[in-house]
Amino acid sequence: MNIYICAEINDHHVKEIMDSHKEFKMIYKEELTQEDVNNANLIIGNPNMNLDLHSDSLKAIFLNSAGNNQFLNGDYINKNTRLTNASGSYGPVISEHVLGMIIAMNKNFKYYINNHWHQLYTGKELYKSTVLIVGLGDIGLSFAKRVKAFDTHVIGLRKHPSKSPYVDIEDTIDHLDQYLPLADFVLLALPETKETIHLFNEERFSLMKQDSVIANVGRGSAIDEKALIKHIKSHHLFGACLDVCESEPLPDTSPLWDMEQVLITPHVSGGYHWESVQSYYTALVIRNIDHLLKDEPLENEVDLNLGYRTHVIRREE
Repeated sequence: MNIYICAEINDHHVKEIMDSHKEFKMIYKEELTQEDVNNANLIIGNPNMNLDLHSDSLKAIFLNSAGNNQFLNGDYINKNTRLTNASGSYGPVISEHVLGMIIAMNKNFKYYINNHWHQLYTGKELYKSTVLIVGLGDIGLSFAKRVKAFDTHVIGLRKHPSKSPYVDIEDTIDHLDQYLPLADFVLLALPETKETIHLFNEERFSLMKQDSVIANVGRGSAIDEKALIKHIKSHHLFGACLDVCESEPLPDTSPLWDMEQVLITPHVSGGYHWESVQSYYTALVIRNIDHLLKDEPLENEVDLNLGYRTHVIRREE
């Protein structure tokens, strides 16, 4: 096989992949050309979106992103090319990030950083609160494990519930409206699909508990930002922690920038530079090369019609 690596991984991880299968020709390039794609049997990483990926010889693409919706728009890749994403790589770093945002929100850190000595006697506690996680994949489960340390009651919603550690109640996303009025904190960790776009609209925000907090580290399209702004301005919500937005970068004209009870980070919670991310992704790639050679199901393989993974291997922590 001709294998091209374009994932932004450190040299020692590139070497690890190359050493795992020395019988194959592997080339590392930060940016692939159309000629590279035409010659490739396997691409490791996210190829540039302006390339034509319809080559009949391209057996698989192992994305280094957890999201894959950009590769499903229209007839972007050959239907015979197998696609995997990097879900499992990002759970710990993203859950650390969002936990930090929620604590900063609860304890008014944004206010204190920008003001002189002035004490506020408002805020929230995670301790003994109810946390609703919408999207109980790798990120949701990693967050559940960490937030459980605050003696929280954790509710997790996913397409196919199973018994997960650190989650007190698991249910399907179809029952979202039933749990929204109970939650002090709501975490969105969803991929983008037709069903998730503006899942949180005017009606859903109205169902949320008074003085609750919403955090989004999945896809910005899950939130109708006009409805969110309305419910923060009316003080129905205590606040919002956003690492993703509907339009990125978030325009300077957005009212969200000027709201004291909104924390915004520029889609960095799952930054690819973290060692834990690169290490997990490298091991995933090596396992999937073996699966590909044996014509086995690939870990994190994406159904090109459904838009999400159909063969999931959960991270062991």
